[in-house]
Amino acid sequence: MENISNQYIEDAIQNLAESIGIKDYVDENEIISLVRQSKVKESIEEIAKYLKLPIKINLSYVPKGYRPENTNTFHSSHLVKTDWRGRGSEGIVAQISIPSCLPMYGSSGLNNFQISVRVSENCTDRPATFIAVIAHELSHIVLHSIGHKEKDNEIYTDITAMMLGFSDITRQGRRVIETSTSVTTETTVTTTYGYLSDENFYFAFDKVEETLRRHKQDNNKIISKIKELAIKLKDGRKEIICFRKYLEYVDKHLNRKISQEDGYKISTFHQPGYYEELEQEIYKIERDLKKISSFLQSSNHYISSTIKKYEERINAADNNIDSKYDKLYSDVKILKKHVSLIYRLKVFIR
Repeated sequence: MENISNQYIEDAIQNLAESIGIKDYVDENEIISLVRQSKVKESIEEIAKYLKLPIKINLSYVPKGYRPENTNTFHSSHLVKTDWRGRGSEGIVAQISIPSCLPMYGSSGLNNFQISVRVSENCTDRPATFIAVIAHELSHIVLHSIGHKEKDNEIYTDITAMMLGFSDITRQGRRVIETSTSVTTETTVTTTYGYLSDENFYFAFDKVEETLRRHKQDNNKIISKIKELAIKLKDGRKEIICFRKYLEYVDKHLNRKISQEDGYKISTFHQPGYYEELEQEIYKIERDLKKISSFLQSSNHYISSTIKKYEERINAADNNIDSKYDKLYSDVKILKKHVSLIYRLKVFIR
């Protein structure tokens, strides 16, 4: 495993944040429990589910004594396994076959789509390592199903697994150190999984954390903006009520002195459905905001384009409401001049 530049890693993370997004860390406890119970197929399907791959797994096993140079045993082109001398060791191995007819990511065609997975017989020995390996292999499916230009790039595949919630469990499981002792010697074998060097991995780990934190902050800013807009919409509803109450009052007290300019304005307020369109728009925006807020608060998957899209929709709604509220507040101000203080207080209390 040769070091690649940190800039390459950073560019890959930015690219993947825009194409697949970034997720909160997976809660690996349930998956680890399944692995420890030797429920291998179920554990793979749980990992797939977190990657938003609702697939079905056809599972088979290969001997644990795999070595890259032995063509008679299982060979995974998606896995790097080395000891301290760069030789293959008897680590956990896995291979996923990618069909040419793979449905698109997020489409209904992926539901229960059959994927063949082969793992070594010792795959349950180290649950964290097994989860990291499978997350990497399934990330190939993710990249192929979205037609990503780097779908066969192992660096991008490692980073994809990290971006989609398996960063911490990969940190825990990517390196296994085993020590054996004989009468005269002590032998240590280190098996490293994945295609990132230690330096590359920890740089990527920090960048993924930073990217996740930034996306969550952007997500929370939108939720806060929605709350602010919801208050503004509620105030608008109240202002429409004031408008109608004040207009009723003015109509009943025509003996009050009203300027010609105000009289002309007030006469236009009697047009049918004068503020019905605004009320309907307020209702529509409130309904839309509830859906967006519910989605953002329940989601643990943050996609740059999605966050930007919602931000633009909310800003557009806010600007639209502001322009229409300017007219509403102006109309209420005209009526307010001709409504008694006591009546205004009654309306306010209601």
